[in-house]
Amino acid sequence: MHTAPDGKTYVEVKTRLWVEGFREVATEPIVVGAQTIQAIATPKSVSWQLGETTLTCLGPGSKNDDSCSHVYKRSSAGQPGGVYQLSATITWSVRWTCAGADCDAPGGDLADLSMPSIPEPFVVDEIQTKSRQ
Repeated sequence: MHTAPDGKTYVEVKTRLWVEGFREVATEPIVVGAQTIQAIATPKSVSWQLGETTLTCLGPGSKNDDSCSHVYKRSSAGQPGGVYQLSATITWSVRWTCAGADCDAPGGDLADLSMPSIPEPFVVDEIQTKSRQ
């Protein structure tokens, strides 16, 4: 789980969000008799719990673009400890495959799997200026 600016942001500043490891993963094939079975998980989305709102991104996000970003409207000063709790939940599409002579079916879809991160404290400060007239 990463942010830019890193570790802290400000009210009305675009904050980019991204996760590492957003790629398809698979179990080791399991051989049972003439069947070879494998489960494959493909990431679908990342749901960010940002403290003041929730944001769902269809990709991993990036520090180099705004594909997954948020502009905070309020500082975290009024929150417990003066921080928001930031976390990301990746939702995976899971399927299975069966190869070999004794398979009843070549594979199929399983229920989506959601994996949340551990919440991390995230400071959102506010910059105030005075203007003279």
